[in-house]
This record gives sequence, C-alpha cells and structure tokens, in this order.
Amino acid sequence: MDKYVTTTGVEPWATNSIGSPSSLAEAEANAAAGDVVHIKAGTYVLASAFSPANAGNRDAPIVWRGYNAAPNDSVVPVVTFDIDGVTDQVVNNALAYHRFEYITATGNGGVGGANFGFSISGESNVLYACRANLVERGMNITGQGTVIIGCEIDNWTSGAGVQIDADNAAAFGCFAHDGGGFGFGMKGASSGGCFNCISARNATHGFVAAQSGEELARVLVGCLAYGNTEQGLAINGTPEGQPFVIQNSLFVANTLYGIGGNVATGTPNVTLLGCGFYGNGSGEVDANVYVFEPGGRLSLPANPLVDAAMDDFRIRSQAGVTQIAWPKNFLVDGARSPWQNFADIGPVQKREWTKT
Repeated sequence: MDKYVTTTGVEPWATNSIGSPSSLAEAEANAAAGDVVHIKAGTYVLASAFSPANAGNRDAPIVWRGYNAAPNDSVVPVVTFDIDGVTDQVVNNALAYHRFEYITATGNGGVGGANFGFSISGESNVLYACRANLVERGMNITGQGTVIIGCEIDNWTSGAGVQIDADNAAAFGCFAHDGGGFGFGMKGASSGGCFNCISARNATHGFVAAQSGEELARVLVGCLAYGNTEQGLAINGTPEGQPFVIQNSLFVANTLYGIGGNVATGTPNVTLLGCGFYGNGSGEVDANVYVFEPGGRLSLPANPLVDAAMDDFRIRSQAGVTQIAWPKNFLVDGARSPWQNFADIGPVQKREWTKT
C-alpha cells in the first residue's frame, strides 16, 4: 500500500494519503509488509536511531523510498535522516525484508563510539542509492543476504566506510571516499564481496579482508582502489581456506602496496585474474602474499584514469587496460579459444548517479 511522509506530516497512519501525509515517526511505528513509504525530500531530525517496528516478508517487503516533488518523479531526491549529534546509529534496522532508496544518513560524526549511518542486522535488506555522510562510520551489514547497491559513503570519522559481516552479503557499484578509515571491509568468513566498487582517498586502506578460514568465500570483481593512504587491499588472517579471488580490478596510486598481506604470521592466498597496477608506493603485491595468476598482470606505464581527482574514474583509451581482461582464453572441446567482448577492467563509469 502506498503511504506518504513529509517533514510537516501529522496525519494518523490509518488515514494517511498523499494529501494527508504522516510523520516519519508514525511511519516508523506502523509501516507493515507490503507498504511503500514515499518520503518527501527534506531533513528529518531524529532524537534516536530510526528503527522500523515491523518486518516485511519475501513477497511483500517494506519499501522506504525518497521522492522529490512527486512520487516516482525523475529528480533524485535529497532525503536526509539527521541524528543531530546524538551518540547512536542513524538507521538501525534489525528486521528482515526492508528496502531503503535514496536515503542519506548523517549527524553522528565525531561524537564518539562505533556508530554507523546505517546498521543493518535484519536479513535480506537492500540499500539502493543511499548515502552515509558525516557519520562516525558508514554502513554496517550484518544481516544475511543483505546487499547495498549504488551507495555513496564519504567523510566518515574512523573505521569502516562499509563493513560487510554476514553470509551472502555484498556491495555493488558503491563509492567510499575521503573517509577517516578504510573504505570496504569484508569481515565475516563468508561475507560475499565487492563488485564494481570504488574506494578512493581514504585514511587507511581501500579494501580490507579482516579474517579467513576454511569456509572463506570472498571476491573482489571490477573494483578500483585509488589514492588510499595505506594498502589498496589489505589481507588479514591466516593462509587457511580458499584463496581470495580478485578479478579485473585496478590498484592505482595507493601509498603502500596495491595488495598487502597485513598478517603477523602465514601467507594469504590470492588468485589474481587480469588485474592492473600503477603507482603504488611500496609496489604492486607484498611478498607476504602468495599469488596464483593464471590470467597475467598488467603493470601500467601511466595512470590509466581520466581524472580521478575530479571523481572521473573512467579508463583512458590509450591505457590498454582492456587488453588483459581475464580470461584471455578458455577451453572449448579441449582447445584454448580467445574470450571476446569481455567487460572493461575496473569500474570504468563516471561516478554520477541519475534516478532510474
């Protein structure tokens, strides 16, 4: 059922309509499975974390969807949940089957503690085109099967921009930049991975794999670590379990290694499939990382990015990066055959989000 929220809404939930909207607090307490809550652009100041009272279900999630002038118009809305200096999460959802669209979380940066813009512990949640800005930490994903898509995380105080700590959770096409800690962390033993994500200019690492074990199932596909103050990718833990698989990713201008083995003992196992490296201060791959590299490596002679300082992360045509996109060849009836029309290496699109 379509429901409506504005910054000045006061209508009880039972009589909610586009002409008689409710408050955000009323929606928080009453939205139920199948509701689509249209939240009009504006700043919603919170006294405590936004925590929905009811769960959705697989066939009828609860959708929290920002809009600009009218529901489903073409303008990207600016819907801001501002906790205004309170030491708490901004959005704290422990329930299953919620979807958040075009919501910005802000207001707890610098207040202390490990509070996130979005803390999602409920299963099978989706964050789409959401933003965590000026928060203590960005997004904490501990709910199994939860995904974040097209989100931006920037200017957080410390720790993780995105922490993925749940089975089968993942980030797709997200951008973590200019943060006080690391961009993306894959902490859970089977925490999925990052696909077409960019981690740029962060105070520590671009990406971090925090643990490993026999059930390890992590991947990094089509990602870019650019200009981070420490490693592009830091791999913690022991060499147990399956190797970390990294495909068609770029490591450019990080202060230390493109890929570093940040461990006390042991040698992490990494499978590199068609990755490119340029200008990493300590080198491409730390000697403390064991590398299996069947697809070859591209050691770039020049910066491949169009204008990373202006967040244009497309690859310059003369960089030749697509020539090594893995797999270069594969088996057909026992013979090696070239792979054609494979996607460009790295997240080549310019980082401008338009509403679709």
